[in-house]
Amino acid sequence: MEEDLRAHLAADTALMALVSARIQWAVRDAVSPSVVLHLIDAPPDWTLQGPSGLVQARVQIDAWAESFLGAKAVGDAVAAALPQIGEVVGSTKFLSCVVIDKERGTAGTSPNLLHRTRTDVRVSFRPA
Repeated sequence: MEEDLRAHLAADTALMALVSARIQWAVRDAVSPSVVLHLIDAPPDWTLQGPSGLVQARVQIDAWAESFLGAKAVGDAVAAALPQIGEVVGSTKFLSCVVIDKERGTAGTSPNLLHRTRTDVRVSFRPA
């Protein structure tokens, strides 16, 4: 799921216009703006007969930029670019990709600040 979600975001032209190819898992690119994805948890779904094959992962998506408005624009572009219900990317079938929480940073005045917005997403998927 991780590489397929990253590939899906990297294929979005509006997001790429803002961050180029700077979308990474767990590490922030030294150049901003950029997007950092963090897998918080990914518990498999179980039924009485055993694993159902469905996974509901929680992913934190941080948008970084040199200005508050830049970070907000990247975060909004990420939310708009999330996979659609039923979309197959690589070896993953995305059943839903829902924003469950958002945090906006605050505008600072120092030229040395990097600004971040956080978007928490529930990604329901199964192998395609």
